[in-house]
Amino acid sequence: MEEKRDLKYWESFFQSLQMNYYGLLAAPLFLFAIVFLRSENGNNTLTQLSLQMEIYFVGFVSFFALIVVLYLHFFAKNRNMAASKEKDLENKMKIYKRTTLIKYVSLSIYQVIIVFTFACTYHNAMMGLFTALLLYASFFRPELQTVRRDLRLSKEEYKQINYKA
Repeated sequence: MEEKRDLKYWESFFQSLQMNYYGLLAAPLFLFAIVFLRSENGNNTLTQLSLQMEIYFVGFVSFFALIVVLYLHFFAKNRNMAASKEKDLENKMKIYKRTTLIKYVSLSIYQVIIVFTFACTYHNAMMGLFTALLLYASFFRPELQTVRRDLRLSKEEYKQINYKA
């Protein structure tokens, strides 16, 4: 009986985590769709930048995107490594959830910045950059297997959280 309650807890835990993840992906995607449709309809950009300013703006946002993604990736990796040394499974998972939320909230904010840059320039590089960040997020989405790998869970710990089995 106790095990069933635990499995329900972990199922709820992962559903909550995944709903946050998908919500954080959907919000910038919705904004991107609006800006993309505006650009396809021939509407003007939000600002009238000179070609040189546009290149600097797009270059800065693109370069900073690389820095942000690398920082978030290694931030999450280091926090998860530290969490993997935790003895209590529930503490490990709480740290993992907090780390994942920090990572995806930050990524979502940066995606909104990219959407704003795209709205100001309609530059194709911003479409590619936005798509690349979506792909990055999809490769590292919070699932059972990702948690198992990131936290280096033992077979017993994985059995406890595997609500799908």
